[in-house]
Amino acid sequence: MLPRYESIKFQCPHCNTVATQKWFDAHKAGSTANGIINNLYLDYRNQVRDYTQEAILVFLRGIKNPLQSSLYKFVPRGFSIATCASCNNFTLWVNEEIVYPKKTTVPPPNEDLDEDIKNLYLEASNILIDSPKGATALLRLALQMLLKQIGKDGKKINDDIKELVSEGLSPTIQQALDLLRVIGNNAVHPGQINLDDNAEIAQKLFSILNFIADELITKPKELEKLYADLIPLETQEHIKQRDKQK
Repeated sequence: MLPRYESIKFQCPHCNTVATQKWFDAHKAGSTANGIINNLYLDYRNQVRDYTQEAILVFLRGIKNPLQSSLYKFVPRGFSIATCASCNNFTLWVNEEIVYPKKTTVPPPNEDLDEDIKNLYLEASNILIDSPKGATALLRLALQMLLKQIGKDGKKINDDIKELVSEGLSPTIQQALDLLRVIGNNAVHPGQINLDDNAEIAQKLFSILNFIADELITKPKELEKLYADLIPLETQEHIKQRDKQK
């Protein structure tokens, strides 16, 4: 649950816990201050004379709006704070947009990705909160570059996926590839998925890209290393000769 303005609960960018948030702004502060002043009067009204009570009531009615206006001099309109019930840290918001902290809870990129792909991934994570659509478009480009990294053409994602399927790609990885491709296309071209209203969808795409990288790059790389380390060269040669036989 990405942070949303005035949401009662979201994933805190400080402690990563989905927790209740307590909101504060100048308007709420004014209402609170007026309530405190009125409650103080109620507590002490038995100690003042009747004519004095009437004067105080007139005063309390008169300061309501000036008090609110005065608070705006110290707490600007559009400025809000949400305090996390789990860790007590706060997020700062200006005009309904989070300005601090500017960080998300996406996992780091797969280490086996090429550096330019990892840089795209990190760039996408930096803009996720402000622009889910922009982050998704960058992840689509990262997928295109990933396919090129594993030896495919890298020009048309759909064609590269088709080629991988013809080579025996598992349905699970195919679905992950098409999921990122289709949602990525919606970010680049108008489609049925409104990413501006579904930031959580964009957030999940980071894990999907890492899953694809793990299945197509990391696991084959690890298996190849194990094979080279554990199978004697002579045996490897016998296996090659076996597979050449018709």
